[in-house]
Amino acid sequence: MRRHRLLLAGLLAVLPPGEAAGGNLTVSPTRVELGSDRTAGVVTLVNNDSAPSLVQVETFAWPRTPATADLEPTRELMAVPPVFELQPGARQVIRVALRAPHAGPAEAAYRLLISEVPRPGDAPGGVRFALRLSLPVFATPPGARAQPEWRIVAGPAGSRLEVANTGTAHLQVQRIRLSGAADATIAQPAYVLPGRSQSWPLEVSLRPGSRLDLAADTNLGPLTVPLDVQGG
Repeated sequence: MRRHRLLLAGLLAVLPPGEAAGGNLTVSPTRVELGSDRTAGVVTLVNNDSAPSLVQVETFAWPRTPATADLEPTRELMAVPPVFELQPGARQVIRVALRAPHAGPAEAAYRLLISEVPRPGDAPGGVRFALRLSLPVFATPPGARAQPEWRIVAGPAGSRLEVANTGTAHLQVQRIRLSGAADATIAQPAYVLPGRSQSWPLEVSLRPGSRLDLAADTNLGPLTVPLDVQGG
C-alpha cells in the first residue's frame, strides 16, 4: 500500500511574533495583539502544498491552558472568513476582531484555531491527519503588565521551579537558566496568563536554604532573580 504524506498536528503556543509553518501551511504572525485602540488584526495563511486545502477558523476564550479541551467557545472574538478553500500557492488573509472594545482592567486571552478539514478521497488507501494551528490572541488594556513571582521548592518528590503571574497581562517565558548551588537550563517555553501559574521539574538535587540565581528571557525583557530554595 502506498504511504501518504502525513500532515502533522501543530500547536503554536509560545512562538514569538513572526512566521511559522505546520505541515504545508504557513501562518504569519504567530500571535495577535489587540487593545483598546486596536480592536482588529490580521493573520495570513499560505498553502505551500500542491493540492488545495479546506480550512476552518474558530475563536475560543482561553481561561486556563492552550489545550483544546480547556478552551471555551466565545462570541467576543470573530474571525473572517470562517471557512475557505486555499488553492496551491495561494494566500488568505484572516481578519480577527473584537465585537466590542475590551474594557476590563486585566488582559483577555483568546485562541484562534485554524484547522485543515479532511475531505473524502484526500488520502485513498492511507491515513491523513488534519493540521491544527492554535494562535494566541491578546486584548491588553493600557497599563496592563505581567508580575511574575518565582520560587524553587525542594521536596521528597524532587525539585521544581514555579512562577505565579499576579499581574494583569500575560507572561511569556522563552528560556530559563539557573546557576549557583546547581546549574540547570529550562528550554520549555510557556505563556502564564494573569492569575495563573506554571511549574517546571528540575533534574538537579537541591537542599532547602541553598541559593540559586535565575536568568529568564521573557516578554518583559531579561529577568535576573536570586532565589532561596524552599522546603516543600
